[in-house]
Amino acid sequence: MAQGKKSNNLKLFNRNTFPLFYFLILFILCLTIMGLDYRYKISNEIKAEISIINTPVNFLINLPETLLLEVKNNLVTKELLEEKIKTLEQNIYYLSIKNQENKLLRSENKLLRNKLKIHKKFNIVGVNAEIILPNVKNGYGVITINKGIKDKIRNGAPVINNNGLVGQIINSTKSYSEIKPLTSIKFAVPAIKDSGKENVILYGNGNGELEIPLFPARSKLKVNDIFMTSGIDKIYPKGINIGKVIAIEPTKSPKFNNILIQPFSQPTSYSQITVLKIKKND
Repeated sequence: MAQGKKSNNLKLFNRNTFPLFYFLILFILCLTIMGLDYRYKISNEIKAEISIINTPVNFLINLPETLLLEVKNNLVTKELLEEKIKTLEQNIYYLSIKNQENKLLRSENKLLRNKLKIHKKFNIVGVNAEIILPNVKNGYGVITINKGIKDKIRNGAPVINNNGLVGQIINSTKSYSEIKPLTSIKFAVPAIKDSGKENVILYGNGNGELEIPLFPARSKLKVNDIFMTSGIDKIYPKGINIGKVIAIEPTKSPKFNNILIQPFSQPTSYSQITVLKIKKND
């Protein structure tokens, strides 16, 4: 069987002649359409109409990527918020500690200023100490402080705080001392009403109060009257606040009343005290 002869000249078109006429018509048509589009913006209107179809299609095509980015952003935002919350909690804790420290410093500063005023007022020298152990010893209330003989504290020294009289030193060791509170049984202190009248002796009753067992009923005394140290015993400086009258109770004898006095000082509530030393006047 005979085979046809292969042609070595490959042609783009199957025709032997170039369609110049159709090419020119198409070229003129394209130029016309471009001119009309440039003048009347036809392509923009076509795009606007087609966008109604293109927008949902583009949205669906980009949806997986959009969801991925949103999830990623949400995770990053959550981590940042958790970290920020943790930082804020730490700052709040730190500020609360600083606030407590500031309150403590203000309180201590106030105590020190009041002590300085007391020292100047009564012309005394005192040893500052802290209460470390309020307790009961042999059935009596005892207050232990962190100063002793090495700090030149001796038995019998009066003890005060910013509110008034606390008690008296009854026992001292090298580093510690014990205070007998003024409300203890058998504690007694000469006192005078703040008006300068009514010299009396106040006795601790063991129940957190002081008493005047037999106070003349004819004397003018009322609730809230204030008693302070009289200084006649040469142990307690004159003018240190002791307490105020809270009750005037009748006794078996109509001539006398029993007076209850609430002390101003609550040593178990205040850690700072001062053990007094009387200055000798030249």
